[in-house]
Amino acid sequence: MPRRPMTVFRTRVTRVRPLSRDFLRVSLAAPELTELALPAGDGSGPVLDAYLKLLLPHPEHEGPVLPDLEAADWHRAWFAASARERGGWMRTYTLRAARPWTSPEGTPGVEIDVDFVLHGHGDQQGPGAAWAAAARVGDELSLLGPTREDVLWGTWDPGRAERYLLGGDETAVPAACSVLEALPAGTQAAVLLEVPAGNARELAAGLPEAAARPEVRVRWLERAPEQVRGRALLSALREELGLVPRDAEEDAAGIAAQRAEPGELVWGRAERGEDPAGLSVWLAAEAAVVRAARRVCVNEAGIDRRRISFMGYWKAGQAES
Repeated sequence: MPRRPMTVFRTRVTRVRPLSRDFLRVSLAAPELTELALPAGDGSGPVLDAYLKLLLPHPEHEGPVLPDLEAADWHRAWFAASARERGGWMRTYTLRAARPWTSPEGTPGVEIDVDFVLHGHGDQQGPGAAWAAAARVGDELSLLGPTREDVLWGTWDPGRAERYLLGGDETAVPAACSVLEALPAGTQAAVLLEVPAGNARELAAGLPEAAARPEVRVRWLERAPEQVRGRALLSALREELGLVPRDAEEDAAGIAAQRAEPGELVWGRAERGEDPAGLSVWLAAEAAVVRAARRVCVNEAGIDRRRISFMGYWKAGQAES
């Protein structure tokens, strides 16, 4: 199989901005980001649910992490090595936005926004949250992404539908907001977002203008620390689809039963449709939650599985690298 055109981009932090108690936005920029796949590479439009691979440095590593993509079987070698040996971790993050940028020297480039969830404290934080919490303007960070010879990595391309249903957890918030920006005026859309308690008010204040349209409804589902992850999302999905409610214990058992195995890909792209009377569904969250949500849509609501895009953005208790 031929290699897809991608490269390692070296960027610097240009801004760090808290969005809410647990959400932080880090802006990264570089002249070389103009070689990123469009529309991110020229900042000309919404990035939808596009994602990149951030190369987060190990505390003992100096400088950016720079894997040799020309080396034979580099990907296998990367995952076989320890974080200390390879210099850090690879983590997948969705883009929130991309726009034209000019360096202090006057060189044109691109600036991107990446939103982080600051879960945990100290050693309990993952590499992404730990790096973002300590990030300062001028810090270097490398990332892996597609070049202009390819397309942005993502799944959103549902075609035309009468209405859209988007559901996800805190990791899906950036993508859902970007998708909202891209929906044409008059498009019916319901957006269900489960986030840790204490974040909804501030996140709602930062929604794109499209969220204020009368045909768009955004529901923030706050999850208390003692609540099962995904339970609020499943409950809201059933309500949105006019289904019979289930009790919390049943949903908790259903989510637990959908736990993904190490190395298992929980990822599927809807077939592009042109059904103006139809519904298109987009689900992105922890893998077991996504599987359980998809079962609600298919088994309980009878939605054609070909009209559902689903992405397990992460797996509880399992590291990406």
